[in-house]
Amino acid sequence: MKKENNKISTGQKKTDFIVFVDKDGTLDLEDEQLNNIFMLITVMGGMIIPITGRTVGDIKEKFIDRNILLPQIIVGDNGANIYSTLTNKFIMKKTLENKKVNKTIKFFIKNGGDPNLIRYTDGRIIYASNEENIKKYYEENNTVKLLDNIEKATLKSKEITKVTLAGSKKEMENISKYVETLGFWTDMDKTKFPKKEEDNYRLDIAQKNISKGNAVKEIVNRIKPQYGYMCVGNGWNDLSMFKQAIDDGMKVAIMGNADPELIKEVKEYRKNKNKGRIIIVPIDKNRANKLIYKEAKAFQTYIRTNQFRAKKKLPNVPRVKIKHPNNHSKTKNKHNSKRNYEKGER
Repeated sequence: MKKENNKISTGQKKTDFIVFVDKDGTLDLEDEQLNNIFMLITVMGGMIIPITGRTVGDIKEKFIDRNILLPQIIVGDNGANIYSTLTNKFIMKKTLENKKVNKTIKFFIKNGGDPNLIRYTDGRIIYASNEENIKKYYEENNTVKLLDNIEKATLKSKEITKVTLAGSKKEMENISKYVETLGFWTDMDKTKFPKKEEDNYRLDIAQKNISKGNAVKEIVNRIKPQYGYMCVGNGWNDLSMFKQAIDDGMKVAIMGNADPELIKEVKEYRKNKNKGRIIIVPIDKNRANKLIYKEAKAFQTYIRTNQFRAKKKLPNVPRVKIKHPNNHSKTKNKHNSKRNYEKGER
């Protein structure tokens, strides 16, 4: 892991809170109000950090294309990369060992894998095969470079942060077992690549010690948000960041479209830890966006309340009991006051 600075520059004096949010199935970039939400949260002293299995370059392009305020930090490839849009540099970048990648590709092809269904990324660019269906799949994506021989390219590249293979479920399970013996991390799920009707599964391969949870921990340790953070997501690759948030006593928001088993596991984890809080977000258009804004407002209210209390708080001065110098003088003064009142003296 490369650490150039101990603290991440956010472009503001301090960060009061952070909202880590997954992209696919969670954050809706088509929402016309999303730019306003991002701007308001920045003004509030908060940050929204996309944390996704997609590449940094892909997410960055989508924000620019839709004229949405660019996040100051983007986490890509399931936590393998942390990127600053302020400096246009990677704060953290974890690459795969080239020899092990070569072994993986050869094993995949030897066991019936289609070379055209190999993809890899260096964190910014996705490299894929120049096959017709794949060309059509990526026709609107400017962060993809299509190659005539993707297999040969993977054998030469030394800056691979993630490899993605596709095929049948059985093929992906088989390659997953092999890859894990090499010490890699894997994540498997259904995919529409290269055509939805092919009913393919995809297998993401990255460094063993990468996860969204580790990325959250890394960023929080560097930025140190004064009033905490929350994590919003819907997939199994979000589980590690959900657990990290619970470990830190923070809030977790799980989308209602998540696997019920995932929701169950997070709830059990929270119950065992006896800290943190879980919100299940109802399935609704733009629901995650609305939730993010609502929670940001809650952060703001909490911050203002604490700031007001801090201003009103008086110094802790010890109480001193003052004794009258003469025990009888108090009584004497009382009688004198009564006598003077009766005489008309006031």
